[in-house]
Amino acid sequence: MKICVIHVNCEELSEAYTRVISANFDRVKRADTEIVHKYVAHLRRATDTVFAFPILLNKIDVVQRIVEAEAEGADGVMVACSGDPGVAEGRTLVDFPVVGPMEAALHLAATYGKKIGIVTTADPSWSEYCATIAENCGLGGRIAGVERIAIPSAKAFTEGFETPGPVREAIILAARKLIADGANTIVLGSAGLSVMASATDLAEVPGTGVPVFDVLSAGLKMTELKIDLQRAFALPPASRIGMYERLDDADRGRIARLFDLPWAPPRQAR
Repeated sequence: MKICVIHVNCEELSEAYTRVISANFDRVKRADTEIVHKYVAHLRRATDTVFAFPILLNKIDVVQRIVEAEAEGADGVMVACSGDPGVAEGRTLVDFPVVGPMEAALHLAATYGKKIGIVTTADPSWSEYCATIAENCGLGGRIAGVERIAIPSAKAFTEGFETPGPVREAIILAARKLIADGANTIVLGSAGLSVMASATDLAEVPGTGVPVFDVLSAGLKMTELKIDLQRAFALPPASRIGMYERLDDADRGRIARLFDLPWAPPRQAR
């Protein structure tokens, strides 16, 4: 199967990150899974992705990449950001699975323990965003808390990709605080933190038996699962009643013209 991973920063700024994430994916993906990477066109600062307005604008690029991926023959897409930007919107436009890694990891974590703790970046705006995603997933009542690491994002997501040890320790410290507050599973509410955790084999808070979920790895496996189910049983990629109702191709084209979006023509529906 062919899975497209869509990144929320431009390619020239993602070299170190892509190198680490690719190594992690090689550990968890199926032997027959091919991964292709796509990048947004505009955002060139990782720090922009923690603010509401740049997130809104970035969704346009993400959705464009989702549409391109389907036209180019991908079997499914995972958006490589714990904010799941463009996932809901993309699901209304294409006929293959579109996975948000935070949604996937939260639901997976809920099968491992009753109370979920979310460890995320030092940015207050992003910690609130993580809590909002949990509520939107119907898991607000299962959240023990959201804890930010102490390392500023500008340092964590530059030096951390080359020397992830200090970030690993910061994640563990934050996770222990959440465990003290009742968490028995930990989800990393950050794609960057996730790749550093997996790169340093942090799958459990040491000495506790509490699992730590890398959202990107969980999201990739969920994408494989959804593709398998669609292939085997013609399962719809998302419910077509409600917020993921499929926009018909004529309306999709009309809206693309209204907003001057360079969307590829839709692939034949499956």
